Amino acid sequence: MLFMSFRENLKDEMEYQGITLKELSAQTAISKGTLSNYLKENCSVPAADVAVKIAQALGVTVEYLVLGEITAKTEQKDPIQKSLSRLSSR
Repeated sequence: MLFMSFRENLKDEMEYQGITLKELSAQTAISKGTLSNYLKENCSVPAADVAVKIAQALGVTVEYLVLGEITAKTEQKDPIQKSLSRLSSR
């Protein structure tokens, strides 16, 4: 089985959900610069506590971000529904 990198999984999940670096930064309290570094080639996987914050904000597991296993997602939400949930919680 071919696994994608943390960078690829994070990028793909952000695109799938339509979330920007600015939004993810606001939800996780992780700077845009730090998040941007995780999206660059040859980046390392973040520390566990940082990966947990990112995964929680995206509604996926850390294992999903690290390994890319679809079955590891905590829930499959429609991107529009997820956006509405974020808006209503503000």
